[in-house]
Amino acid sequence: MSANRVLLISLIVTLVIAIGACIWGAVMTSKFVYATRDKEPLCDNGKQEEFDFVVVGLGAGGSVIASRLSEIPQWTILAIDRGPNEVSTDVDPTSAISGYSFVSPHDPVATSLPLAAANKKIMYVPRFNGLGGTARLYGGINVRPSQTIMRRWPSNWTYDDLLPYYKKIEDHYCYYFDANSTGISDEDCKKYHGKNGPLQVNPTYIPEFANVSKLFEPLCRNSSLLWGGYNADINGANHIGCALFQRYFNRKGNRTDVQSDYFLGTSFQGYITVDVIKRTNLRVRAATTVLKILFDTSVQGPAKARGVIIQNSTGIYTISVRKEVIVAGGAFSTPHLLQVSGIGDPAILLSAQIPFVAANEYVGRNLRDHVAVPMVFQVKNNFSTYPIYPNTNNSSIVYKKSIPNGSKSWIIALNAGVRPNNITDLQIYFSDTNYHSPDLFGNSEPRQCRFGSNGYRESPAEITLRMILQDPTFLGTVTATSDNIYDKPLIDFKWDNITDYEYEVFNKTIVAIRNLVNTTQWGLLLGGEVFPGPNTDIKTFIDGHLETALHPISTCQMGLCSDTRLRVLNTTNVRVCDTSAFGGQVDGNPSATIFALAERLNDILRQDYGYNVQQKDMETVIDDGERAVSDGDTISPEMLQHLKDYSEHFSYAA
Repeated sequence: MSANRVLLISLIVTLVIAIGACIWGAVMTSKFVYATRDKEPLCDNGKQEEFDFVVVGLGAGGSVIASRLSEIPQWTILAIDRGPNEVSTDVDPTSAISGYSFVSPHDPVATSLPLAAANKKIMYVPRFNGLGGTARLYGGINVRPSQTIMRRWPSNWTYDDLLPYYKKIEDHYCYYFDANSTGISDEDCKKYHGKNGPLQVNPTYIPEFANVSKLFEPLCRNSSLLWGGYNADINGANHIGCALFQRYFNRKGNRTDVQSDYFLGTSFQGYITVDVIKRTNLRVRAATTVLKILFDTSVQGPAKARGVIIQNSTGIYTISVRKEVIVAGGAFSTPHLLQVSGIGDPAILLSAQIPFVAANEYVGRNLRDHVAVPMVFQVKNNFSTYPIYPNTNNSSIVYKKSIPNGSKSWIIALNAGVRPNNITDLQIYFSDTNYHSPDLFGNSEPRQCRFGSNGYRESPAEITLRMILQDPTFLGTVTATSDNIYDKPLIDFKWDNITDYEYEVFNKTIVAIRNLVNTTQWGLLLGGEVFPGPNTDIKTFIDGHLETALHPISTCQMGLCSDTRLRVLNTTNVRVCDTSAFGGQVDGNPSATIFALAERLNDILRQDYGYNVQQKDMETVIDDGERAVSDGDTISPEMLQHLKDYSEHFSYAA
């Protein structure tokens, strides 16, 4: 065969492979991105789009701030999210494309560097790229931090400063049920809770509890135990005690009908409603990535944001901003975008070969989280952990669709007495989720990680008491590796060692629970301790089972990386609006505080730009007319009907 013929065949084979690769790439990409349906580029006739505000990320904080800013008709807002354009139900989370993918195509697959204090385990941290953010995975749990721990935050961001905003976000159940049934007085209801806010708050419902939770009720109410007895309102005057979960669940029917259907409440459902989507000054674009923030460095003083570069399936475009870029990508993505854009520690930027724009050594530092370990018990009867309807003494009543406890019933917040303060040392969740299964990524052995099946399905059945340390000492980092936003950052929790305080909190709690197992009627339901196991050294057990509680915060910490008006230091026209801005640890679940932070940022921006803080005058919606800003695809109201609640597949998350 001649050399020319061989060359020709080689070229043809190469071309066929290249075409095949392109087709395969297009097919696979379509599984992950539902791009804009029209073929026109985002820029109309070559004109560059311009908005007053660009909001990057439509998770918990981004949804709130985009909705609130668009209440001012004179402002134009572009809200961008990297998750797929959900024009139809996408890939189901139970049919993962890859072994470690949880909710493909949403999951960016965030993994940590090996954890020294957890036997070098690599931690997989589920995230959700999509409208509503990671809240669509998690449990919608509403637990505010204590007044004591909030004193660590800047002086004008204490609990009392945030209380009006905690109330503003709520439509709380204490306004719909009498005080005798809720245990919350009318006075405390009005003092600590709001009505007619965008997010319904509802309790779990005791008559539906399985026996292992029902029989725990006398212990929950016992004031002599470590948690000090029952607390009817863990978000009221006292944050310590055994309580019912307060959760962001919306009733579809009558609010006071415990049989009515429900769905998980997130900031997207609460704030990006059909009426909000129709506002002529708000553009919401999914399946779009912000590659970097653009800065004008020619001006004297701090670098000034002038726009963003975005990419979707139709191309790469520049968007100009007249006022501000608000970054709301979360504790990992927000510092990563700032670093890729040239804002950060100069040494890190130099190492990653990122063009320098402004120095801010705290970008990506002070990564905090809560950490958890499980206590797992066998139960003698598997139905003790799982209610079979009807689950009541009155067989004519079937509690079928009340607010579900799912895998949760009681939540316990306790101070172990190890330190002389009044913060919550530990949260305990009652759960029927066990720890048998690996996560198929970094932890191949069973009972080494949080990902598992439901305990009632095991033989023998099991329950888990998930113990979550609220004030660990770890401070980690998020570090960009290049100037390409698609190159994942390094996530280092820096769990290098566990302090005596942390060990003692776990140890005292484990001893107290073992005592209850051995001396109470509740303990008679249980058949044996699986973890830690009566003969296992507590320190050894904790080292082997330490894991994230999925609450990363503070990577652009208020007072260090950003100021108390959430402006990124050494820049202008850039603010943060997510958990990265938290001013310190919270001894509660982050959801309520990020909603409150975003609501307060809205008031700050209105003050800064001369608008009445209480003004709410956006009435203009789309009819058949043109939008107030340039053309281009945006989220349709019909899309809202296709958003999935993924929390049922991830019921052990908070």
